[in-house]
Amino acid sequence: MFVLVVYDVPAERTRIYRKLLRRYLEHIQYSVFHGELTDGQLTTVKQEIRDELEPDDSVYLFTADIAASVDCTALGDAEEPGSRFT
Repeated sequence: MFVLVVYDVPAERTRIYRKLLRRYLEHIQYSVFHGELTDGQLTTVKQEIRDELEPDDSVYLFTADIAASVDCTALGDAEEPGSRFT
């Protein structure tokens, strides 16, 4: 399953989510992560995020059953997603 995670949290809490999400997904921009997860991994990530949430934290998870159905265009100085692993 393709997963895109975006978060908006107070600056002092960003490292918590960055560290958590880097274990599962590719870090493509400051608070943006994406990649392929199994259903079990997605359940784990959601629970770990819930365990860290505080009142001012916002975390969005977007999912698609097939990664090929998600089109991504990188503009400007952005690297193509996945290029860090090739």
